[in-house]
Amino acid sequence: MVLAVAALACGCGRDADQARAEHAAHAQARAGADRTADAAAAAAAAEADFVSAVSSASSAAPVTLKFRLQQPPRVGQPLQLELVLSQQPGVDITSMLVSLQPGDGLQLQSDHSFEFRAPVPGATQRMNVTLMADQAGVLSLGATVLVDSANTSVARYFLIPLIAMPSAPL
Repeated sequence: MVLAVAALACGCGRDADQARAEHAAHAQARAGADRTADAAAAAAAAEADFVSAVSSASSAAPVTLKFRLQQPPRVGQPLQLELVLSQQPGVDITSMLVSLQPGDGLQLQSDHSFEFRAPVPGATQRMNVTLMADQAGVLSLGATVLVDSANTSVARYFLIPLIAMPSAPL
């Protein structure tokens, strides 16, 4: 009888330890999923006021480009433009080269190109550029993104439309 009680006690202890370990593993997995969901929600909130650049590429493109203006473009006034280049999840990219081409009536006053080597899969790359409109009307900034991976290279062209207003009277 004593042996049966001892065996039962040992068995219960093992089940309790195993249950605690499983509970801890589930709690840790839930916490990891919550952190991932929180990070995704924070990234979405940070990009909520960004606009997608126009592209003829399919939705299967390895990258997307979004932009945000701090203020409306005005002729003769510097304009800050924020760009966000997002990679599709699961795409292992070795390098990306972004080349900016201002259209007629628009000057690019900052770097014309940005290079990203071995970006983390699924990461976003942020760029800040300074533009100046020389004329009022619909202007455009082109962005060519060259994406290299282990077994392929692709180029994607994006267009960022801007409507420049005449400079404000003093």
